[in-house]
Amino acid sequence: MNYYLAELHSHTRHSDGDFSTAELLEQAHAFGYDILAITDHNTMAPVREFESLETGDLLVLPGMEWTTFFGHLLVIGANRVVDWRKATIETIDESLIEVKEAQGLAGIAHPFSIGSPICTGCHWDYHVNDYHLVDFIEVWNRLNPDDDYRSQLAYEMWVDLLNQGYRISCSAGRDWHREEAAKDNTALTYIGAREKTTQAILASLKEGNYYISLGPKMTLHLQQNGQVYYMGQELLPGKAQLEITVDATTQAKLKTFNFNPTTVVLWQNNQIIGCEEMVIGEAIHLPVELESGYFRIEVFGTGKGKTDKRLMIGNPFYIA
Repeated sequence: MNYYLAELHSHTRHSDGDFSTAELLEQAHAFGYDILAITDHNTMAPVREFESLETGDLLVLPGMEWTTFFGHLLVIGANRVVDWRKATIETIDESLIEVKEAQGLAGIAHPFSIGSPICTGCHWDYHVNDYHLVDFIEVWNRLNPDDDYRSQLAYEMWVDLLNQGYRISCSAGRDWHREEAAKDNTALTYIGAREKTTQAILASLKEGNYYISLGPKMTLHLQQNGQVYYMGQELLPGKAQLEITVDATTQAKLKTFNFNPTTVVLWQNNQIIGCEEMVIGEAIHLPVELESGYFRIEVFGTGKGKTDKRLMIGNPFYIA
């Protein structure tokens, strides 16, 4: 399993970004991204451009950020434009179904951003009846998400939905509009896939085989009855073996923040069932007893002069 560095929330001059499409691709190459979703507000105009541009080894995914009076929705990988203008605060489910019919992924962007009148529509106000129609929630948004109280609110929203039985992932979004100051850090999304193709990456996003990080990179899986399982996949209740390795930050821009992972925390449903000290680069092998619901991991450590900082969040394994 390979883990590819992705950015799922970015903008160009076709909406409110400062970059041309070509400049955004250059910036993505320079940062070290493997995958970039371009999600301009209410337009897919960049798609026509990047298809004619040299992208090198950067995989570019078509996307759009629905920008409405009641919330922003990231739509990635759809095979056609779904009309966001039909969505009302009470009928958003119908629009989400249309996204699914177009083979698209739907993710709630920055659900707790300040709304009207400061930023009309930036706060998520839609009344979703069936969160099975939502693939992910952007738990970390923009710069310095680890220091933003809204990140905790989005995290709690995501966990609450998991506890209700929904299979829903968390994501990080740089919400990339322009060049950023060196003093600000961004979160990362690592997607697990066998190969870096559009089909494989969209399948992993759909399944939930990815994690978010402030810098460190990890590999992880569960083993049960001779089979290997990755995030988003379903296991049986009972004994399993967790294998996880966390490596140091590789992005040059993020090394200055000294994010140092020290502890792996195991969550089963809404309870912590274990904490294990870790050393960078050394594999951890832990037996776990799985119960119906979900199992996931988080990594804590130090950084930016603080201790006990949440550095990584893995998406759930599901137990049924």
